Amino acid sequence: MQMQDPNDLSPQGGQYIPPQPAHVSPDGKWFWDGAKWAPMYQADIPPQSPHHYSPAPSRRTGGIGAGLLAALAAAWAYGKYILLVAFKFPAFATLLSGLVTVAAYTLLFPWQVAVGIVVLIFIHEMGHVVEIRRQKMPATAPIFIPFLGAAIFQRAHPTTAIKQAQIGIAGPIAGTLAAIAAVAAFAATNNSLYLVLAYFGFLINLFNLIPFGMLDGGWILAPVSKWIQVAGLALLIALFLVHAVNLLVAVVVLFGMPMVYRRFKDKAYDAYLTSGPSSERLALGLGWLALVVILGFGMYQTESVLATFVR
Repeated sequence: MQMQDPNDLSPQGGQYIPPQPAHVSPDGKWFWDGAKWAPMYQADIPPQSPHHYSPAPSRRTGGIGAGLLAALAAAWAYGKYILLVAFKFPAFATLLSGLVTVAAYTLLFPWQVAVGIVVLIFIHEMGHVVEIRRQKMPATAPIFIPFLGAAIFQRAHPTTAIKQAQIGIAGPIAGTLAAIAAVAAFAATNNSLYLVLAYFGFLINLFNLIPFGMLDGGWILAPVSKWIQVAGLALLIALFLVHAVNLLVAVVVLFGMPMVYRRFKDKAYDAYLTSGPSSERLALGLGWLALVVILGFGMYQTESVLATFVR
């Protein structure tokens, strides 16, 4: 470590010593430097120091990586305040994030479809919220994330893996009912908008049932077997290779891999997840399978009917 003389006030590296009170003007804005009155400095480093200003970064030093880091830093700078609002004023945060998400979806769909998709996601997420609160735990209302869905912030965690799985399956149940309601609205009105929304409802909930990581299927089947996560990962890789949802799949895999890795690495954690009664674990597995069949059938049927409108 290089030591510096505290009495050396030269710009080359001396420690800046603020003026003594005897040399400060009564209003505190000026001080006598021995030759003239000068303004008080607000920084720890005097302006004449060569270290006071930072040079502009070179465009060649950071590249794309630096730009991404800057974007992430900016997102966090503002995102943390959004999270604060979410905890303090959850209804406002839900409304605001919902409007932003609707605006984002209008880049791809008509505004009526964009609104409908957000409503479907809201119903799905509220299924989780209702079950969380039924288990007497606090939770925020959904916070929408454009093109990624929505998130719920829990202030407490379930006491068992079975209870966590129950929270996981509550969302797809609510979402499936919402999609079926859209089919019923189409049957009653013959308005193709409801058929489009039903298709998206089946699709969104079916995707969420993939048994991997943070997806609902990952939580629902967590008490059954850790090897189901491997099957879910294989399915996600297949979707990444053949489908147009690459960004979403990549995000799911990125955030889900640490959870799956811990499952295989930590035997105590895996034992905790599979410690529930076999009857309840079987019921969860059968419930998951029933939802997959219903959603798959509904998605196939709505897609077939939509094809007749295209013709």
